[in-house]
Amino acid sequence: MPRHSNLIPLSHDHHEALLIALRLKKGGPASGHDRLWPADLDGQVRSLLLFYERELLPHFRLEEEILFPVAAALPELKEMVKSLLTQHQKMRDAIAGVTHIEDETHLRKELADFGMLLEFHIRTEERELFPKLEEAEREGKITLPYLK
Repeated sequence: MPRHSNLIPLSHDHHEALLIALRLKKGGPASGHDRLWPADLDGQVRSLLLFYERELLPHFRLEEEILFPVAAALPELKEMVKSLLTQHQKMRDAIAGVTHIEDETHLRKELADFGMLLEFHIRTEERELFPKLEEAEREGKITLPYLK
């Protein structure tokens, strides 16, 4: 079944974020054809911070201020929303710490861990949260808000 039109902007964001997650987990470009992601560690940190500020934070705000309150109104989704909010905070904390790590091995591990958390978070939303929200709207329990 196709994604509900009001969730498509978030799904598009998720697609781009999954590519970032892959790059972080690999520790460099996603493939030999990936010319957008730097191979050097400093460049990767700069690119991650730019992605975080320009893309991820606004995405978090949409979810936290608009989507998650609708989801949390459904008793069966309260715990999932709480977990997703915790993941948002873990990502914020990780980003705040990345700029202070001087050891290259530790920094690479933190970037890979961030990539794994980002991927897990997106997969949870796409595979669990969104289908349940779409079902709840079809059943008339909620109205999915317009996002973006």
